[in-house]
Amino acid sequence: MEHRTGLIGKIATTDILHFEDSKDIAKVVLENTKKGITIYEGVISIKKETTKKLELETLIAWERYIRKHINTIREENNIKRENFEFICAVHEKDINYHTHILFWDKAQKIEKNFLQPKVPNNIRKRLIKDTFSEEILEYAKEKDLAVKNVREITDKLVNDFLDDIKLLNNKNYIKLKEKVILKNINTKLDSDFIKHIFNESYRIKQLIPKGRISYQLLEPKVKEEVDRLVSYVLENNRDIKSLVDDYIKAKLNIASFYSDKELDKQEEKYTKEIEKIIANKILGIVKSINRLENEYKKQETIESKQKELIKQIIFDLISLFYSKQEDERKIYNIMKGELSKDARKELYLKNQDKGYER
Repeated sequence: MEHRTGLIGKIATTDILHFEDSKDIAKVVLENTKKGITIYEGVISIKKETTKKLELETLIAWERYIRKHINTIREENNIKRENFEFICAVHEKDINYHTHILFWDKAQKIEKNFLQPKVPNNIRKRLIKDTFSEEILEYAKEKDLAVKNVREITDKLVNDFLDDIKLLNNKNYIKLKEKVILKNINTKLDSDFIKHIFNESYRIKQLIPKGRISYQLLEPKVKEEVDRLVSYVLENNRDIKSLVDDYIKAKLNIASFYSDKELDKQEEKYTKEIEKIIANKILGIVKSINRLENEYKKQETIESKQKELIKQIIFDLISLFYSKQEDERKIYNIMKGELSKDARKELYLKNQDKGYER
């Protein structure tokens, strides 16, 4: 970047000015606070690799960006154009570029001490739409959504786009994608799939009395509901189903070295082990709903945070089952080697009862 820090803004003028000294800004802010004017603060932060794509690597480029988008902040805060003043400090850091924005309504008469959460949320979504419109349109195309232009980009599409980006940047996800494990990623992130898990988890929550939530302690009718949701996850997520099948097959291959008898019973045992893992993850979702209800009052906030958690849990299950399947495959390959029958038996017994609940 040309300068590590740049100060720009619009004060008592119709044009954007450059400031040489932060003391000038402090003086303006102090004068406004003495008048009882509320000073709002916001931050726009973009990773360095992304700023390169957006061509936001110079102070001049950031000034153009601010000129283009500053009205989004003004409009969402319902401030008249002639009364809107702001100052931005643009910083270059090792991992990102970001700008701190101070803004206010110079004609403010009534003291304001509260900002509705929807205001910053709307600003964030609008800035994402405007800044990453091409990427979001491409994302919609990949999802087979009929979105042709920026005007058709909805808040829901923005949220889905962000959720997927968070996952795509996850190191474990990248590892699994490289190994071609996540072949059916769209099934994992399908909104109907996530919505169904949320709705059913919420319904299960209503059936469980307050207190400790444990699968073993659930009433039979509640266990049935949990088991039904476990089946839904396995039937509707091909990534999980494929890994679970491979895992059980690997376990049975190892068991067959020791004895071919009662493999059906062994398969039932391994299947129940998997189902219990998923059941406990579902109960974790139920617990988090309780926690979120204590933290937040708005249902839409609870749902948003809960659905994000559900996506992470599904991904965690995929990572876990892949890891366990790889472990069993390694054991199988060892047992295929030059081990004696007794050595195979010892290795099998050593590994068959490992705990997989975590």
